[in-house]
Amino acid sequence: MFVGREAELQQLTEVFAQPGKQAVMLYGRRRVGKSTLILEAIKNIACKVIYYECLMTSLEDNLRSLEAKVKACYNNKFLHFVDFEELFEFLGSQQEKVIIIIDEYTYLKKTSDAHYIDSLFQRIVDSLKNNIDLVLLGSYVGMMKELLQQENPLFGRFSLILHIRPFDYYDASLFYAELSASAKPALYAVFGGSPFVNVLIDEEENLEGNIERLLLNANSPVSIYMEYILLAELYKVANANMILSALANGKKRYGEIEQLISGNSNGSLDKQLKNLLEMEIIQKIYPINKKNDKKKTFYEISDNLVRFYYAYIYNKRDVIARIGTKNFYELYIKSSIKTFISHRYEAIVREYFSRQLREGKRSDVYDIGTFWYDMPKERRSGEFDCVLELKNGYAFYEVKYYDKTFSRAEAEAEVQQLKNVLSFMEVSRLGFVALSGFDFTSSEYELISGAELYKYN
Repeated sequence: MFVGREAELQQLTEVFAQPGKQAVMLYGRRRVGKSTLILEAIKNIACKVIYYECLMTSLEDNLRSLEAKVKACYNNKFLHFVDFEELFEFLGSQQEKVIIIIDEYTYLKKTSDAHYIDSLFQRIVDSLKNNIDLVLLGSYVGMMKELLQQENPLFGRFSLILHIRPFDYYDASLFYAELSASAKPALYAVFGGSPFVNVLIDEEENLEGNIERLLLNANSPVSIYMEYILLAELYKVANANMILSALANGKKRYGEIEQLISGNSNGSLDKQLKNLLEMEIIQKIYPINKKNDKKKTFYEISDNLVRFYYAYIYNKRDVIARIGTKNFYELYIKSSIKTFISHRYEAIVREYFSRQLREGKRSDVYDIGTFWYDMPKERRSGEFDCVLELKNGYAFYEVKYYDKTFSRAEAEAEVQQLKNVLSFMEVSRLGFVALSGFDFTSSEYELISGAELYKYN
């Protein structure tokens, strides 16, 4: 099942349609659909395709494994290559067009010193014949970004570079398109935007059933991915699990994280956070009105599934095994799951505005994010979770994850509170986003129902 990625698919289709050789690079976290995307883009191209996923072994072993792929592709068991360059020379000597895809290129990089593999592929790219298109894929984001640095041998060698990210709330919902607009945000809040995960969601099961089957069941593909792939990568970052547990449970300031892991950080929290940022497991959040204020810099887990895992499951597999998935859900998850989803719903609304801007449906917005306010005299401070920066001020949106419709009386009460807090500045626009809609209309405030977030066609 292939959904979404229309813009990326169009870019790949166009580059592969160009005459002559092409070198393409795709990178992004594991399970975001890089391989699926590239195979979808080339499925109707009349050519030979060699797809090879690198192994975590020696350079020689990888050469022999790729050699076997070439033998099979050309139905010639006698082929033998002394090195990668000779293999590509053979491909260039053939008349037929060939697209060769090298997946998990970073595994290959690890077989030798820092720049040897990049230098090797720089020579390969520079000498490619016109019948060859080369695609490099990689999941270790930091290592793949090295290829984009000016001092790297492969700098400037790619016709197209795509950073593939997890789906946003809307594209993720295409995997469960028949569900209601009130059910879709809950699934995204828990399972995030990985195509690998979303394709496993059962539309006929409720949220609890999907959580039990895919996350609480230790033998599910999603649990195995989290336990044996994601955690294996995180073990390379000191204190990663402690940091993510802190973030998943509401700690987002540097000082809060530092306090929780004091005695274990060895004074290197900056480096640990940097590593997690490079892996795209976490992200930095700045209020749009305090972009240069380091004291207002926060950290968040960037993926909903990872956040849910560390909030509820991490270090509790033994408990789940003892009491069962249903009891675990009832005792550990049920009472707080709505609050968990409501916080993610605010992020969904920000993603909604971002989509509108990218699609040209709004044109007066300079930035989207949170807004921090300080009222020293009243000894009050806080944050608004969905604010648009406009040319002459800000638009504030109150986001309500309600099961019932939002009333006019509730709206007026919210507006009065907002004006009390923001009396010191110009408020250009006020709006409300309510999951279950409204029992009134208004020309004064922008009203956006939960269903509106999913209306794009």
